[in-house]
Amino acid sequence: MKKSEIKNILFSMRTAENEEIINNLLGKIDLLREEKLQDILRQIGGNEESIGSYIQEKIKSMQEQHEPHTKINKMFSYGISGNTIHLHMPVDLHEMFAKMGISRTMSTVNLYLLDAIDRIRMMRADGFYKFLDKDNIYMISPILLKRELEFLNTLDFRTQIYRKKELQDKQFVAEHPESQLAIRIFGNNKDVGTAIIRLDMINSKEWQEKKSRQIQIFNEKGIKLPVEEKSIE
Repeated sequence: MKKSEIKNILFSMRTAENEEIINNLLGKIDLLREEKLQDILRQIGGNEESIGSYIQEKIKSMQEQHEPHTKINKMFSYGISGNTIHLHMPVDLHEMFAKMGISRTMSTVNLYLLDAIDRIRMMRADGFYKFLDKDNIYMISPILLKRELEFLNTLDFRTQIYRKKELQDKQFVAEHPESQLAIRIFGNNKDVGTAIIRLDMINSKEWQEKKSRQIQIFNEKGIKLPVEEKSIE
């Protein structure tokens, strides 16, 4: 099947809701080498029906990846997927690294993370409709590596690192669905960490005490939230 025929399938599937994604896919088709295109077609099947199904899956995954994010504090935003609240960490910290150094930057990020989690907890307790039937808070990012995961482990998050060598291993990726999400969002040329915690855990007295101890440690280092942004009880 030729590029022009595949592009016609894409054109036939375009709607107002997916127009940006379809245009993105059209551009990718134009850039594909012919041998690479034919290799993909052999894998998915060369008929119009199989190509259409493959494109529908691509559109679905890209829509999930570009799910709208809502800002929850200065450094974090959230999105909703199924029964999970996805917290999105800041990606470009280079300016903060230059001004504050790595240690103070990451401590500041972690303090804002605790604030974001507490805002979610309080909004859910107040009946915020988006959070009522949600069970978990989840994060995935190249920032979530050794130092950050050690911090999250002290707060009872379940964590995982996917090394780029693993993300480049087709068999490994096929056997680990979460690694496929990492590749869709960040590609396969960097290490990616994940962390998840149940919302009922952050409501517990024990977890709140752990949170308070961490805030105290940050405060003793002179790292505090501005008064106008502070929401942690």
